[in-house]
Amino acid sequence: MIPALVLASLLAAPKPSPPPGAPIEQNVAQGSVVGDFARPPDPGRHAAVILLGGFNGGVPAGALDFARLGYSALALAYFGTGGLPKGIDQIPVETVPRAIDWLDANPNVDASRIAVVGISDGSALALLGAALDPRIKAVALVSPTAYVWFAPVFDGGYVRSAWTAGKTQLAFIPPDQSAVTALGSAFERGGDYAFRDLYDASLSAAPAATVASATIPVERIGAPVLCVAGDDDREWNSAASCATIAARRKAAHRDARDEVAIERGAGHALSLAGPTPAELPAGDKVRLLMGGTPDANARAAADERARVLTFLSRTF
Repeated sequence: MIPALVLASLLAAPKPSPPPGAPIEQNVAQGSVVGDFARPPDPGRHAAVILLGGFNGGVPAGALDFARLGYSALALAYFGTGGLPKGIDQIPVETVPRAIDWLDANPNVDASRIAVVGISDGSALALLGAALDPRIKAVALVSPTAYVWFAPVFDGGYVRSAWTAGKTQLAFIPPDQSAVTALGSAFERGGDYAFRDLYDASLSAAPAATVASATIPVERIGAPVLCVAGDDDREWNSAASCATIAARRKAAHRDARDEVAIERGAGHALSLAGPTPAELPAGDKVRLLMGGTPDANARAAADERARVLTFLSRTF
């Protein structure tokens, strides 16, 4: 067995012998900061991007792509790998400030120019982290939510929040029990299922006071926010969440440099690496509906990537 200190050292070591001019990659495993770091080959300080992926978990793709464009990038895992939680279940929002601390200590990062890019479930962590830490200077969201939701683990235990702050569960929208029953039936009998049915029913069933307390306080974010969503998102209603985020920030006079883009006919995006299929297999019997058509999703994927890059370039 490799001793823990030696293993941590190996995981944190840069990958050997990159070609000249290629980005330099580094695996990161420092406490709850777990992911992949990539930077341009020159030794200067670069604007940095924290990448947060969605429900597939683990380390998201994309750090190398950003490094090739001149950014230092940390693709950050927050569940589903190593010693992190197995699911999106009471994840500390302090994960983001800890990642910023790690970047702040990195000689290849300009700590005055740090952005966070949150995709799907990662959008909630991006917003919560940016509301908590003013060191974030730009927030880009793709297929976002405007709310703190229940932990989507369905393990038979008590219902709990997806996120915590200061080791306390954040107020959340609980699952509608009839919709949970329908979800279970769909996975038993097989066929197609859209998680948006569960989220829409849960939002509609929640009392107004619950929704208000579970709405992410985006008005606390001093940085500009980009929000991109497909209007046929079948994971959740990300277009409506963009509208909610924009309205709250406008009311707080925080929206001067914000941007919103709704991709017509497109479904739910899971990354910036390419289009998400309109359907995804989930086991042997169920297909998860993500929305959109192949053409619309391909067009949206290219547009989302371009919008994020243009937004970051303009902000920095």
